[in-house]
Amino acid sequence: MKVVSIKDVEAVTVSCLGFNVDSADLLTPEVLAALVRKTASFECPCAPAMLAKSVSRLLEPICPGDNLKDTVRGTINSVTSYGDLVETHELSDTASNFLLYLAAPSFLQVSDTLFLLFGVTADGEDMTPPDLRQKVEPVMYSRRLAVPDPKECRDTLLQAGFESLNLDSWLRCPPRRLPSELIALYDDALSKSGPPGVPEDVILIDPNQPVNYYRGRWTKLKKQTGRFIARRSQTYGAQLWCYLEVSNGLVTRLLDFPLFETHWRAFDEAWHLLQAMDAASGHPQGFRVRKTSQKGMAAMDLFSPVPTWATRRWDAVGLRTMPNSSLMSYIFPEAQIDTECGFAAERVWLKRL
Repeated sequence: MKVVSIKDVEAVTVSCLGFNVDSADLLTPEVLAALVRKTASFECPCAPAMLAKSVSRLLEPICPGDNLKDTVRGTINSVTSYGDLVETHELSDTASNFLLYLAAPSFLQVSDTLFLLFGVTADGEDMTPPDLRQKVEPVMYSRRLAVPDPKECRDTLLQAGFESLNLDSWLRCPPRRLPSELIALYDDALSKSGPPGVPEDVILIDPNQPVNYYRGRWTKLKKQTGRFIARRSQTYGAQLWCYLEVSNGLVTRLLDFPLFETHWRAFDEAWHLLQAMDAASGHPQGFRVRKTSQKGMAAMDLFSPVPTWATRRWDAVGLRTMPNSSLMSYIFPEAQIDTECGFAAERVWLKRL
Protein backbone atom coordinates (compact mmCIF):
# COMPACT_ATOMS: atom_id res chain seq x y z
CA MET A 1 0.00 0.00 0.00
CA LYS A 2 1.34 3.41 -1.00
CA VAL A 3 0.78 6.39 1.28
CA VAL A 4 -0.07 9.52 -0.72
CA SER A 5 0.60 12.94 0.75
CA ILE A 6 -2.06 15.67 0.89
CA LYS A 7 0.10 17.71 -1.47
CA ASP A 8 0.08 14.89 -4.02
CA VAL A 9 -3.69 14.47 -3.74
CA GLU A 10 -4.17 18.18 -4.34
CA ALA A 11 -1.81 18.11 -7.32
CA VAL A 12 -3.62 15.19 -8.94
CA THR A 13 -7.02 16.82 -8.37
CA VAL A 14 -5.91 20.15 -9.81
CA SER A 15 -4.41 18.39 -12.83
CA CYS A 16 -7.56 16.31 -13.41
CA LEU A 17 -9.59 19.51 -13.44
CA GLY A 18 -7.38 20.76 -16.29
CA PHE A 19 -5.04 23.18 -14.51
CA ASN A 20 -1.29 23.53 -14.09
CA VAL A 21 -0.28 22.44 -10.59
CA ASP A 22 2.66 24.87 -10.66
CA SER A 23 0.38 27.91 -10.87
CA ALA A 24 -2.87 26.84 -9.19
CA ASP A 25 -4.25 25.03 -6.16
CA LEU A 26 -7.72 23.90 -5.14
CA LEU A 27 -8.67 27.32 -3.78
CA THR A 28 -7.65 29.19 -6.92
CA PRO A 29 -10.99 30.70 -8.07
CA GLU A 30 -10.87 29.05 -11.50
CA VAL A 31 -10.07 25.62 -10.02
CA LEU A 32 -12.74 25.88 -7.34
CA ALA A 33 -15.34 26.88 -9.95
CA ALA A 34 -14.36 23.85 -12.03
CA LEU A 35 -14.69 21.61 -8.96
CA VAL A 36 -18.15 23.04 -8.25
CA ARG A 37 -19.23 22.33 -11.83
CA LYS A 38 -17.78 18.81 -11.70
CA THR A 39 -19.48 18.01 -8.38
CA ALA A 40 -22.76 19.52 -9.58
CA SER A 41 -22.68 17.24 -12.63
CA PHE A 42 -23.14 14.28 -10.27
CA GLU A 43 -25.24 15.89 -7.52
CA CYS A 44 -27.81 18.06 -9.28
CA PRO A 45 -30.69 18.49 -8.97
CA CYS A 46 -30.07 19.34 -5.34
CA ALA A 47 -30.34 22.20 -2.86
CA PRO A 48 -27.51 24.76 -2.92
CA ALA A 49 -26.67 23.82 0.66
CA MET A 50 -26.30 20.16 -0.31
CA LEU A 51 -23.94 21.02 -3.17
CA ALA A 52 -21.92 23.26 -0.83
CA LYS A 53 -21.72 20.45 1.70
CA SER A 54 -20.47 17.97 -0.91
CA VAL A 55 -17.79 20.32 -2.23
CA SER A 56 -16.69 21.29 1.30
CA ARG A 57 -16.36 17.62 2.28
CA LEU A 58 -14.04 17.05 -0.68
CA LEU A 59 -11.86 20.02 0.25
CA GLU A 60 -11.74 19.88 4.06
CA PRO A 61 -9.11 17.11 4.35
CA ILE A 62 -6.86 18.87 1.83
CA CYS A 63 -7.25 22.59 2.50
CA PRO A 64 -9.06 23.16 5.81
CA GLY A 65 -9.78 26.70 6.91
CA ASP A 66 -12.25 28.80 8.84
CA ASN A 67 -13.51 30.51 5.68
CA LEU A 68 -13.72 27.39 3.49
CA LYS A 69 -17.50 26.96 3.64
CA ASP A 70 -18.11 30.66 2.93
CA THR A 71 -15.71 30.48 -0.03
CA VAL A 72 -17.49 27.42 -1.42
CA ARG A 73 -20.93 28.99 -1.03
CA GLY A 74 -19.71 32.16 -2.72
CA THR A 75 -18.31 30.17 -5.64
CA ILE A 76 -21.58 28.26 -6.06
CA ASN A 77 -23.45 31.57 -6.15
CA SER A 78 -21.04 32.93 -8.76
CA VAL A 79 -21.24 29.81 -10.94
CA THR A 80 -25.05 29.91 -10.73
CA SER A 81 -25.32 33.64 -11.45
CA TYR A 82 -22.94 33.24 -14.38
CA GLY A 83 -25.23 30.64 -15.95
CA ASP A 84 -23.69 27.19 -15.41
CA LEU A 85 -26.43 26.18 -12.97
CA VAL A 86 -30.11 27.14 -12.80
CA GLU A 87 -31.82 27.86 -9.50
CA THR A 88 -35.54 27.12 -9.24
CA HIS A 89 -37.98 27.97 -6.46
CA GLU A 90 -39.88 24.94 -5.16
CA LEU A 91 -42.86 25.59 -2.88
CA SER A 92 -44.35 23.00 -0.51
CA ASP A 93 -46.70 22.97 2.48
CA THR A 94 -43.78 23.09 4.91
CA ALA A 95 -41.07 25.13 3.24
CA SER A 96 -39.92 27.33 0.41
CA ASN A 97 -36.94 25.55 -1.12
CA PHE A 98 -34.48 26.32 -3.87
CA LEU A 99 -33.02 23.61 -6.09
CA LEU A 100 -30.08 23.75 -8.48
CA TYR A 101 -30.28 22.13 -11.91
CA LEU A 102 -27.61 21.78 -14.59
CA ALA A 103 -27.88 24.44 -17.30
CA ALA A 104 -27.74 23.06 -20.83
CA PRO A 105 -24.47 23.68 -22.69
CA SER A 106 -24.70 27.03 -24.46
CA PHE A 107 -22.63 29.94 -25.73
CA LEU A 108 -22.88 33.69 -26.06
CA GLN A 109 -20.97 35.67 -28.68
CA VAL A 110 -20.05 38.98 -27.05
CA SER A 111 -17.73 40.35 -29.75
CA ASP A 112 -16.32 39.52 -33.17
CA THR A 113 -13.81 37.13 -31.62
CA LEU A 114 -14.98 36.32 -28.08
CA PHE A 115 -17.48 33.73 -26.86
CA LEU A 116 -18.61 32.88 -23.33
CA LEU A 117 -19.40 29.23 -22.60
CA PHE A 118 -22.08 28.06 -20.14
CA GLY A 119 -23.67 24.90 -18.85
CA VAL A 120 -22.72 21.60 -17.27
CA THR A 121 -23.15 18.08 -18.64
CA ALA A 122 -24.19 15.23 -16.35
CA ASP A 123 -21.61 12.80 -14.96
CA GLY A 124 -18.65 15.08 -15.52
CA GLU A 125 -18.63 14.92 -19.31
CA ASP A 126 -17.26 17.84 -21.34
CA MET A 127 -19.21 18.58 -24.52
CA THR A 128 -16.74 21.20 -25.71
CA PRO A 129 -15.38 20.08 -29.11
CA PRO A 130 -11.78 18.81 -28.73
CA ASP A 131 -10.38 21.32 -31.23
CA LEU A 132 -11.79 24.18 -29.13
CA ARG A 133 -11.21 22.71 -25.68
CA GLN A 134 -7.59 23.83 -25.44
CA LYS A 135 -8.54 27.38 -26.41
CA VAL A 136 -11.00 27.85 -23.52
CA GLU A 137 -9.62 30.25 -20.90
CA PRO A 138 -11.11 29.99 -17.40
CA VAL A 139 -11.30 33.43 -15.73
CA MET A 140 -12.62 33.31 -12.16
CA TYR A 141 -15.96 31.47 -12.62
CA SER A 142 -16.32 32.24 -16.36
CA ARG A 143 -15.09 30.31 -19.41
CA ARG A 144 -13.96 32.48 -22.32
CA LEU A 145 -13.17 31.38 -25.84
CA ALA A 146 -11.24 33.74 -28.14
CA VAL A 147 -11.10 32.63 -31.78
CA PRO A 148 -9.97 34.15 -35.09
CA ASP A 149 -12.97 32.77 -37.05
CA PRO A 150 -16.25 33.33 -35.16
CA LYS A 151 -18.45 31.71 -37.83
CA GLU A 152 -16.44 28.50 -37.76
CA CYS A 153 -16.52 28.51 -33.95
CA ARG A 154 -20.28 29.07 -33.84
CA ASP A 155 -20.90 26.27 -36.35
CA THR A 156 -18.65 23.89 -34.41
CA LEU A 157 -20.39 24.61 -31.10
CA LEU A 158 -23.85 24.22 -32.65
CA GLN A 159 -22.87 20.89 -34.21
CA ALA A 160 -21.62 19.74 -30.79
CA GLY A 161 -25.05 20.40 -29.26
CA PHE A 162 -24.48 23.84 -27.73
CA GLU A 163 -27.33 26.33 -27.78
CA SER A 164 -26.75 29.90 -29.00
CA LEU A 165 -27.93 32.54 -26.51
CA ASN A 166 -29.30 35.94 -27.51
CA LEU A 167 -27.11 38.79 -26.25
CA ASP A 168 -30.00 41.18 -25.60
CA SER A 169 -31.86 38.57 -23.55
CA TRP A 170 -28.72 37.72 -21.63
CA LEU A 171 -28.08 41.36 -20.75
CA ARG A 172 -31.70 42.02 -19.81
CA CYS A 173 -32.14 44.50 -16.92
CA PRO A 174 -35.14 45.51 -14.79
CA PRO A 175 -37.09 48.61 -15.86
CA ARG A 176 -35.24 51.88 -15.35
CA ARG A 177 -36.53 53.74 -12.27
CA LEU A 178 -35.45 56.41 -9.82
CA PRO A 179 -34.44 55.08 -6.38
CA SER A 180 -37.52 56.71 -4.83
CA GLU A 181 -39.78 55.05 -7.41
CA LEU A 182 -38.37 51.60 -6.74
CA ILE A 183 -38.68 52.04 -2.96
CA ALA A 184 -42.28 53.25 -3.34
CA LEU A 185 -43.12 50.11 -5.33
CA TYR A 186 -42.00 47.84 -2.49
CA ASP A 187 -43.34 50.07 0.28
CA ASP A 188 -46.79 49.98 -1.30
CA ALA A 189 -46.67 46.17 -1.56
CA LEU A 190 -45.41 45.87 2.01
CA SER A 191 -48.19 48.12 3.31
CA LYS A 192 -50.75 45.81 1.66
CA SER A 193 -49.19 42.57 2.99
CA GLY A 194 -50.99 40.31 5.45
CA PRO A 195 -49.95 39.13 8.93
CA PRO A 196 -46.28 38.08 8.92
CA GLY A 197 -46.53 35.31 11.49
CA VAL A 198 -43.52 35.03 13.78
CA PRO A 199 -40.32 35.03 11.69
CA GLU A 200 -37.38 33.34 13.40
CA ASP A 201 -33.66 34.10 13.48
CA VAL A 202 -34.08 37.39 11.64
CA ILE A 203 -30.98 39.30 10.63
CA LEU A 204 -31.16 42.62 8.83
CA ILE A 205 -29.02 45.24 7.16
CA ASP A 206 -28.42 48.24 9.40
CA PRO A 207 -28.72 51.37 7.23
CA ASN A 208 -26.63 53.31 9.77
CA GLN A 209 -23.53 51.21 9.14
CA PRO A 210 -21.00 52.23 6.44
CA VAL A 211 -22.32 51.28 3.00
CA ASN A 212 -18.92 50.21 1.70
CA TYR A 213 -18.45 47.38 4.22
CA TYR A 214 -21.27 45.01 3.30
CA ARG A 215 -20.59 42.24 5.81
CA GLY A 216 -20.42 44.73 8.67
CA ARG A 217 -23.93 45.97 7.92
CA TRP A 218 -25.67 42.76 8.97
CA THR A 219 -27.03 42.64 12.53
CA LYS A 220 -29.55 40.65 14.55
CA LEU A 221 -33.11 41.85 15.03
CA LYS A 222 -33.26 43.64 18.37
CA LYS A 223 -35.26 46.77 19.15
CA GLN A 224 -35.09 48.41 15.72
CA THR A 225 -37.96 50.29 14.11
CA GLY A 226 -38.30 50.84 10.36
CA ARG A 227 -38.23 48.94 7.07
CA PHE A 228 -35.23 46.74 6.30
CA ILE A 229 -33.69 44.26 3.90
CA ALA A 230 -33.48 41.06 5.94
CA ARG A 231 -33.06 37.30 6.00
CA ARG A 232 -35.05 34.83 8.07
CA SER A 233 -34.83 31.13 8.75
CA GLN A 234 -37.41 28.49 7.88
CA THR A 235 -38.01 25.00 9.20
CA TYR A 236 -36.53 23.37 6.13
CA GLY A 237 -34.26 24.96 3.56
CA ALA A 238 -31.98 27.96 3.33
CA GLN A 239 -32.61 31.37 4.86
CA LEU A 240 -35.09 33.48 2.92
CA TRP A 241 -34.45 37.01 1.68
CA CYS A 242 -37.19 39.45 2.60
CA TYR A 243 -38.28 43.07 3.03
CA LEU A 244 -39.89 43.69 6.38
CA GLU A 245 -41.33 46.33 8.67
CA VAL A 246 -40.28 46.32 12.30
CA SER A 247 -41.69 48.20 15.28
CA ASN A 248 -39.48 48.13 18.38
CA GLY A 249 -38.09 44.73 17.39
CA LEU A 250 -41.44 43.18 16.42
CA VAL A 251 -41.98 42.24 12.77
CA THR A 252 -45.30 43.73 11.70
CA ARG A 253 -45.19 43.22 7.92
CA LEU A 254 -43.10 41.01 5.63
CA LEU A 255 -42.55 40.28 1.94
CA ASP A 256 -40.33 37.50 0.61
CA PHE A 257 -38.13 37.99 -2.46
CA PRO A 258 -38.35 37.58 -5.38
CA LEU A 259 -41.45 39.71 -5.75
CA PHE A 260 -41.29 41.94 -8.84
CA GLU A 261 -37.92 41.00 -10.37
CA THR A 262 -38.74 37.30 -10.70
CA HIS A 263 -36.45 36.81 -13.70
CA TRP A 264 -33.54 36.87 -11.25
CA ARG A 265 -32.69 35.36 -7.87
CA ALA A 266 -33.96 36.52 -4.49
CA PHE A 267 -30.74 38.19 -3.41
CA ASP A 268 -30.49 40.05 -6.73
CA GLU A 269 -33.79 41.79 -6.00
CA ALA A 270 -32.81 42.42 -2.38
CA TRP A 271 -29.49 43.99 -3.39
CA HIS A 272 -31.19 46.15 -6.02
CA LEU A 273 -33.66 47.50 -3.46
CA LEU A 274 -30.83 48.04 -0.97
CA GLN A 275 -28.95 50.12 -3.55
CA ALA A 276 -32.06 52.26 -4.03
CA MET A 277 -32.52 52.68 -0.28
CA ASP A 278 -28.88 53.69 0.21
CA ALA A 279 -29.03 56.16 -2.68
CA ALA A 280 -32.28 57.69 -1.45
CA SER A 281 -30.85 58.11 2.06
CA GLY A 282 -27.98 60.20 0.70
CA HIS A 283 -25.38 57.47 1.29
CA PRO A 284 -25.04 55.66 -2.05
CA GLN A 285 -22.83 52.62 -2.32
CA GLY A 286 -19.50 53.36 -3.97
CA PHE A 287 -16.99 52.10 -6.49
CA ARG A 288 -13.41 53.02 -7.27
CA VAL A 289 -11.57 53.25 -10.58
CA ARG A 290 -7.82 52.69 -10.65
CA LYS A 291 -5.01 52.05 -13.10
CA THR A 292 -3.72 48.53 -13.67
CA SER A 293 -0.39 47.06 -14.71
CA GLN A 294 -1.95 46.20 -18.08
CA LYS A 295 -1.49 48.95 -20.64
CA GLY A 296 -4.75 50.41 -21.89
CA MET A 297 -6.84 48.86 -19.11
CA ALA A 298 -8.55 50.22 -16.00
CA ALA A 299 -10.00 48.45 -12.96
CA MET A 300 -13.30 49.02 -11.18
CA ASP A 301 -13.47 47.98 -7.52
CA LEU A 302 -16.88 47.40 -5.93
CA PHE A 303 -17.46 47.28 -2.19
CA SER A 304 -21.00 45.87 -2.08
CA PRO A 305 -22.65 43.07 -4.06
CA VAL A 306 -24.49 43.97 -7.25
CA PRO A 307 -27.33 42.06 -8.96
CA THR A 308 -26.65 39.31 -11.47
CA TRP A 309 -27.89 41.41 -14.39
CA ALA A 310 -25.08 43.90 -13.66
CA THR A 311 -22.33 41.28 -13.31
CA ARG A 312 -23.50 39.60 -16.52
CA ARG A 313 -22.98 42.86 -18.37
CA TRP A 314 -19.52 43.27 -16.89
CA ASP A 315 -18.62 39.65 -17.62
CA ALA A 316 -19.51 40.34 -21.26
CA VAL A 317 -17.64 43.64 -21.71
CA GLY A 318 -14.94 43.28 -19.06
CA LEU A 319 -12.95 40.75 -17.10
CA ARG A 320 -13.56 39.68 -13.49
CA THR A 321 -10.34 39.71 -11.50
CA MET A 322 -9.20 39.17 -7.93
CA PRO A 323 -10.58 41.87 -5.61
CA ASN A 324 -8.23 44.65 -4.53
CA SER A 325 -9.24 45.63 -0.98
CA SER A 326 -12.82 45.34 -2.24
CA LEU A 327 -15.65 42.83 -2.50
CA MET A 328 -15.19 42.34 -6.24
CA SER A 329 -13.20 43.86 -9.10
CA TYR A 330 -13.45 44.08 -12.88
CA ILE A 331 -10.98 45.14 -15.56
CA PHE A 332 -12.16 47.07 -18.63
CA PRO A 333 -10.45 48.69 -21.60
CA GLU A 334 -9.82 52.35 -20.80
CA ALA A 335 -12.04 53.30 -23.74
CA GLN A 336 -14.92 51.42 -22.07
CA ILE A 337 -14.51 52.54 -18.45
CA ASP A 338 -16.58 55.75 -18.72
CA THR A 339 -19.50 53.79 -20.16
CA GLU A 340 -19.39 51.31 -17.29
CA CYS A 341 -19.10 54.09 -14.72
CA GLY A 342 -22.25 55.54 -16.27
CA PHE A 343 -24.02 52.18 -16.05
CA ALA A 344 -23.04 51.85 -12.37
CA ALA A 345 -24.32 55.32 -11.60
CA GLU A 346 -27.54 55.19 -13.63
CA ARG A 347 -28.72 51.60 -13.15
CA VAL A 348 -27.53 50.70 -9.63
CA TRP A 349 -27.01 54.24 -8.29
CA LEU A 350 -23.38 53.78 -7.26
CA LYS A 351 -21.12 56.75 -6.57
CA ARG A 352 -17.56 56.96 -7.84
CA LEU A 353 -15.18 57.42 -4.92
